[in-house]
Amino acid sequence: MNNYDLLILSADEFENFTRDLLQAKLNVFIESFTSGPDGGIDLRYATDKNKKIIIQAKRYKDYNSLINNLKKEIKNPIKLNPERYIISTTVGLTPKNKEDILKLFSPHIKSTEDIIGNDDLQNLLSLHKKIELKYFKLWITSTRVLEKTLHSKIYNQSEFEIEEIRNQVKLFVQNRSFHKALSILSKYKYVIISGIPGIGKTTLARMLTLRFLSQEYNEFIYLNSSIDEAYQYFNINTSQIFLFDDFLGKNFFQYDNNKNEDAKIIKLINKIRSSNNKLIIFTTREYILNQAMFSFEEFTLNHIDIAKCTIDLTSYTSIIKAKILYNHMFFAEIPKSHLSDLMKHNNLSKIVNHKNYNPRIIEAIINKKIWTLCNSTDFSNQIKSYFDNPESVWLHTFQKALDPISKYTLLVLLTLGTPLLLEDLEEALTSFLKNNQSELNLFFDPLKFNKSIKELENTFIKTQIDEDKSIIIEYQNPSIQDFLLNYIRDKKYLIKNLINGAIFKAQFFTIFTSLDEESENYYSKIKLSPELAKQAFEKIKSNYHNLKNLNFNVQHSPFDENEFWSFSIENEYSFLYTLLIELQSIKKEVEEFVRIEFNKIIYIQTYDFNEQDKYIKIFEMLKHYSLEFDGLMVIDSFFKNLINLNNFINFISLRNILPDTYKTYTSSRSFEENLRIIVNEELKSATPYALEELAENMIILSKEFDFDFEQEFSTLNYKLSEKRDSYNEYYDEERSHETYAHSEYQELDEEKQIEDLFNGLLNQ
Repeated sequence: MNNYDLLILSADEFENFTRDLLQAKLNVFIESFTSGPDGGIDLRYATDKNKKIIIQAKRYKDYNSLINNLKKEIKNPIKLNPERYIISTTVGLTPKNKEDILKLFSPHIKSTEDIIGNDDLQNLLSLHKKIELKYFKLWITSTRVLEKTLHSKIYNQSEFEIEEIRNQVKLFVQNRSFHKALSILSKYKYVIISGIPGIGKTTLARMLTLRFLSQEYNEFIYLNSSIDEAYQYFNINTSQIFLFDDFLGKNFFQYDNNKNEDAKIIKLINKIRSSNNKLIIFTTREYILNQAMFSFEEFTLNHIDIAKCTIDLTSYTSIIKAKILYNHMFFAEIPKSHLSDLMKHNNLSKIVNHKNYNPRIIEAIINKKIWTLCNSTDFSNQIKSYFDNPESVWLHTFQKALDPISKYTLLVLLTLGTPLLLEDLEEALTSFLKNNQSELNLFFDPLKFNKSIKELENTFIKTQIDEDKSIIIEYQNPSIQDFLLNYIRDKKYLIKNLINGAIFKAQFFTIFTSLDEESENYYSKIKLSPELAKQAFEKIKSNYHNLKNLNFNVQHSPFDENEFWSFSIENEYSFLYTLLIELQSIKKEVEEFVRIEFNKIIYIQTYDFNEQDKYIKIFEMLKHYSLEFDGLMVIDSFFKNLINLNNFINFISLRNILPDTYKTYTSSRSFEENLRIIVNEELKSATPYALEELAENMIILSKEFDFDFEQEFSTLNYKLSEKRDSYNEYYDEERSHETYAHSEYQELDEEKQIEDLFNGLLNQ
């Protein structure tokens, strides 16, 4: 009979395994309960309304641990008074062990048949093969599989690799990438597993290897460094599975003329595809695959990426991410005092849903045993600090694997922010290399730039095409931006180069500031020393009228927390305001510069709300300076650029800056007539959902200027009554509420599942 290592399952998995196996044996539906304090009930089913059968699942390594736990639970069946009480355990039990447990729980346990030990579970599992297949970890580490791998011909360092696979199985959590890769292997006989560093490429490849090795494949060949090894061990008469981890690693690009390595890989793939007893699994980082596709004609012509399985974070739901964290912590045997800290202050959710979530970071946390280095009350903060600064995931790739142009492309991108048009990035990189040419000894080359984008795509960046066929760049993962920011934080020479090469206004303040620690932006930016702040300011002054606006950027709504993509307009006021805020270390020089430039554009000529808002703020900040202007012209130009009532919020602020002129201007008949025109235009064009906001604005204006909007309010009230009487409007609104409530319920339900899972970890 086959033998299974039940301890490969976590406590939560063992409970579910017990449920599924007993459901199959008893042919009944068994209730499961959330993890955590169970009150003596893990599983339950009812024979009729008043008769309950209770099942306890106990995952322990030895009998002493089991019996000590059971002695603590004697009161549970007395309190619950079930018709039948069943215990399932991973521990192997002798007849005497069962008799002792029977006496302990008499009369609730009726016979030793209801004490299901390891041997009993093994027997049941042999009778229910579907359960075995469902629990991937069990069958892939069963004695049948292990004996088969031991008796298989193991070449190279394959035996060591098999041991690594066995160690990783217990931590593995199946997700949709596993089934996708299986499908690709079935169709093409090979698969290329790609993705960002630390996402789980090698783990997936190892699980696939063991899956096939446990079934129809007899030989496993682990390829160390060259595809030549596959040719050396290739046996046409034997079923073989090959694993080439990091097949485009650093050595691949260092061969003299590559020794036709690309052609050899293509030849082997074709040879395997034409056979009926061979499979090969490749893994690589996405950016290296892109490098190879660009550099080697054989790969491009043969479309090797047709069998690509890309792993990204979208493959991991919150539940999957939580289970990965759970498995690592369960088998690491972390003290409960530390684990309990995860359940406080929403700490668990902050970790599982962290923007920089990556399995490799979890692996680093476990390998370093950080719980031995901190107090239990600081455990969650220590974990979060690893995610906040994920240097361990990206540093090696950035330093060792990227060519110089690709590195500088990323650093220039950092100064610009995302999303970003590709053409803006190209122009910024051109300026960076040109202005730092003597130091870097690099020249801009369009072909090299395109190669860099291909190299970085799907690893560091992702691209999409908008409706105008423009290419838009974003980071593949938020942790990349965090890594880059921390990477250059103390590298004065790089900061100096980036400032020296700046050509867009955004490059000076997207990641830089001179503010002190009290500023809310301090930790998300790099503080410039007085010397670097001075350099940035001198660069701005000398190139001010040549500095460019990005063609495309993210804007934040002034009315809510939403953000939206927008084609940029002139942002002179916003930039001048940013200078005043960010360059506090050289405040007097900056204020004098802003005063001069602001005086040149003091009669506003923009409809943009944000620009108008910054105009008012600059005016307020420079009140103590001698500005040269005509007050009536300032107010008149502002009023003529008001296109809706929302903008009047800014206009009203002029009352505090130019009180006498403001009073004179707003008391005129022409002002009232023009304001009424704006109000009536908005009444005509307002959508049903904008009517409440319009009503609020009209009330503000009525009070501010002491105007009677009786006729306008009458029209507004009529429109509001139309909205209330509209069944369709009401129905749509109710539907939207139902949808929101349903999604909110699902989210809460998922969070509860994760919380319950980790509560179970505390109660082991």
